[in-house]
Amino acid sequence: MSDGPVRYADVEALLASFAALGERPALTFYRARTRIGGLGYRELLAAVGRATRRLRDELGLRPGDALAVLSPNRLEVPPLLFAAMRLGLTLVPLNPTTPPADWDYIIEHARVTAVFGTRDLLARLVRAPKLVCAFEDEPAIATDEPSVLAPVAQVPPAEAAPAIVLYTSGTTGNPKGVALMQSNLLANAWSMAVNFRLSGETQLAVLPLYHAHALGFGLMSALTTGGHLVFVEKFDPFSWADVIRAESVTLTSVVPTLLAPLLQVGLKRDRVPGLRAILVSSAPLTATLAREFEAKAGVPLVEGWGLSEYTNFACCLSPHLPDDERRRRLIGDELTGIGSPLSGTEVKVVGPGGETLGLELRGELCVRGHSTMRAYFRDPAATAAVLDADGWLRTGDEGFFRMFGDDPVFFITGRIKETIIRDGDKYSPLAIERQLLIELPELEGRLVALGFPHEAHGEEIGVYLELEAVDDDLRARLTRAVNAMPLDQRPKVVLFGAAPIPRTHTGKIQRRKLHPVFAAYAKSRGALRIDPVA
Repeated sequence: MSDGPVRYADVEALLASFAALGERPALTFYRARTRIGGLGYRELLAAVGRATRRLRDELGLRPGDALAVLSPNRLEVPPLLFAAMRLGLTLVPLNPTTPPADWDYIIEHARVTAVFGTRDLLARLVRAPKLVCAFEDEPAIATDEPSVLAPVAQVPPAEAAPAIVLYTSGTTGNPKGVALMQSNLLANAWSMAVNFRLSGETQLAVLPLYHAHALGFGLMSALTTGGHLVFVEKFDPFSWADVIRAESVTLTSVVPTLLAPLLQVGLKRDRVPGLRAILVSSAPLTATLAREFEAKAGVPLVEGWGLSEYTNFACCLSPHLPDDERRRRLIGDELTGIGSPLSGTEVKVVGPGGETLGLELRGELCVRGHSTMRAYFRDPAATAAVLDADGWLRTGDEGFFRMFGDDPVFFITGRIKETIIRDGDKYSPLAIERQLLIELPELEGRLVALGFPHEAHGEEIGVYLELEAVDDDLRARLTRAVNAMPLDQRPKVVLFGAAPIPRTHTGKIQRRKLHPVFAAYAKSRGALRIDPVA
């Protein structure tokens, strides 16, 4: 691997490389501080072989069949994923945290033939496919079975069917299935490996493998570079540093909402001395939180950006920049920099008419490259709405770029669909949040700005606080902070309540789900209102 990461043509070629790695650790699974089990590369091959035989010979699955998985992180999941791909099956991960109605919709829409999962989750299925297979109560661990991966007769072409369909958790309507091919998964893993200079490193994944983040920078980036993936059942801030030390982890990734719990348990650099960087992605990272984390914990952060429709990662900061330059690009301004396009990826900013915009001009970010999804699964109309004939994918994210030397570094200013349009003028909810947090930093993670329907203005600017109560001091500080803002950007209604801010499982705020909270203020006028949720 001295010549850089290998870019594999398909999963069968990747699996063929495992034999030479012998007993080197491939996967290790933890539940909190408890190490449940692990697989070396030869043992992983054996597990893939067992899963292949079960899917093909026992269950009779054939190329093109859809296989769903309904489970939190478990040691059985990666071998099942690789076995499905080498057989030409389409893997359909189901998010255990979403309502069963979502599972039923996805199972029907994807025409799922079989589902694997934990017994408790499978029992909640209403519309189960004909084949339902439960994992054992405890995750399987390595066995003494010989590590022989028998060839698959008549291996289906890698691009014949999607390798995986990731159903997005949209804020409205039914979820859309992002169809990714083997080439997408392998290309994105390769580009992240190039950015991080991966070669046999140990990574920690605390996010679920049913999401593109941990699937890409985690499972695929580790195993395509001969590395070791340590992954956990769920994120636990109290055991996080212990696992990193025990397994000599050098890289890990989180979503922004997981940084605050690590600070709360007193994370310091000396507790994770071998950790060279934390990748933060999948939701907006504020400069305030990034500065606080680095100042208190002392662990370098790099930010990445992308979307499931691009196999997740399109841009990323490099952890190999000189530290002052890394910090200048990440937190040198009010916005955090998401880095430059990865190898094999193009990014541009376009205006409302589709014109390409230049330096510092805000517009929609579009991406093109080897990680672009094949399509939205069985939804040509939705595909045509975001993917043009030249291969450019509309991301729905608003942003701009600046030059740092020869490198374009991109910045996200918000979601275009979340832009507040009041009397025809547009406002970014992220910009409003940042202005308020300058004066009220203790509300980081508990404050969200949004536009709510209003009869006179179309939309009005509102703020929701995840707080049970607002005392007189906070009320006065809120009022001062709002009045210090430009008149046209000032929130007109601030509501507070104990209900948590609605988020996806990766921490993205679902602003539109807060509209009902503000329904009683559709005709509100006059001075700032700071009220409890009715």
